Amino acid sequence: MKAVLLLVSGALIFGVTFAAWYWLNAFGCGMNPTGCGGVSLHWDDWEALQHFVPTFLLGMALMVAGLWHCVRR
Repeated sequence: MKAVLLLVSGALIFGVTFAAWYWLNAFGCGMNPTGCGGVSLHWDDWEALQHFVPTFLLGMALMVAGLWHCVRR
């Protein structure tokens, strides 16, 4: 049960962080005065991405811990 809880919570945190990162890029695209043709994820923009890395890592760590508990059994 603990493994499933870790996996689900890690996936949820990772997914919400990814959605927030996509939303931030879409918001930045909408704020562009010349407009934009589509939203793209700017993984090289470290200034904004640095705020999302801790929660990405937390989500990944929880998923790895859940997998570790599943494999260890």
